[in-house]
Amino acid sequence: MRDAKELLETIHIDVEELTESLRFEYQHSTNFAMNPNAFSRTNDTGEWLMSCCPNHAESTASFGISKDPPYHCNCFFCGYLGTVDKIIEIGLGLDDGEGIKLLLSTFVIEENRAPIDIEAIIANGREPLRIPNLDEAILESFRNSRDSDTWTHDVAMAYLLRERGLSLNTISTYEIGVDTVNNCIVFPQRTRTGDLRFLQKRRVGSNYSGAKFINDGSPIKKDILFGLHHINKLRSSPHRIRKVRIVESPIDAMSNYQVGIAAVALNGRILFRNQLQALQLAGIESVDLMLDNDKAGREGQKEALYWLDKAGFIVNEVVYPNPLCKDSNDLLRAGLLDKCPIVSANLLRGLSY
Repeated sequence: MRDAKELLETIHIDVEELTESLRFEYQHSTNFAMNPNAFSRTNDTGEWLMSCCPNHAESTASFGISKDPPYHCNCFFCGYLGTVDKIIEIGLGLDDGEGIKLLLSTFVIEENRAPIDIEAIIANGREPLRIPNLDEAILESFRNSRDSDTWTHDVAMAYLLRERGLSLNTISTYEIGVDTVNNCIVFPQRTRTGDLRFLQKRRVGSNYSGAKFINDGSPIKKDILFGLHHINKLRSSPHRIRKVRIVESPIDAMSNYQVGIAAVALNGRILFRNQLQALQLAGIESVDLMLDNDKAGREGQKEALYWLDKAGFIVNEVVYPNPLCKDSNDLLRAGLLDKCPIVSANLLRGLSY
């Protein structure tokens, strides 16, 4: 039987991708308010990817994850030593043994040896990881929340209708609801086949404490593309969709839908390998890439171009016709979203990514 440390010596992990994911998920941890900088302010030293430590509050990146197996973790301030599976448990508040299971199911790029027997790794004999889904009934309370708190519901809907320019039809198509208790807009996040994996909740306004986004449900989300389940339903029909626009946020995907463009959202700027597979299984052959028009979006666009091309997709880039517009929703409100030039990424394949 291989223990976790031995297993970590046989696998390859993209430590930058892992740290970015942990930073996002940590925002929904109970420790966030006391230590909001954990896994942020990254610095690549070559051997270590440095960030702020999840074990104590700090503003300088003193915590490092080794970029080589078995991925040791070391805080050069508090002295913490451990392996990456344990820091996942600490950061996300998981039980002993859950870190290695989450790591294997979500973050591992490849393994160099025989297939993994997860059950043999977990000493107490727990079942191998089965990704949980949420009960569909949970959406009913958010769809009907106006009955319990009309004011909060209407303020949230006004944000989507007036500030974001979305129509009632678009909001209904994507099953958007309102959590009036936490003053959040609720975006159901589904798998390619339509299972409800988690709820992304965006707080309304600016008068709140803690994170702007709250996730309810499974933290395993690297295969999720917002809106892909609508496209997947058509893959065996005469109306099959072979080309999609990839954007960052659910609101951006909804904005494109509103002008007749099939789109899916990464829920961030990083395209994960499980998302590539989901696109392939949904029958997608061609991609128009349109991440945000800012520094982070352009960096994500460059990385996504490489991986999409490597996976065999026909890849194009969407050009922002107005440099002042940051994303698809800005262009929707400016009346320009369906007027964006498309440039073939074939011209970029000779560049170094």
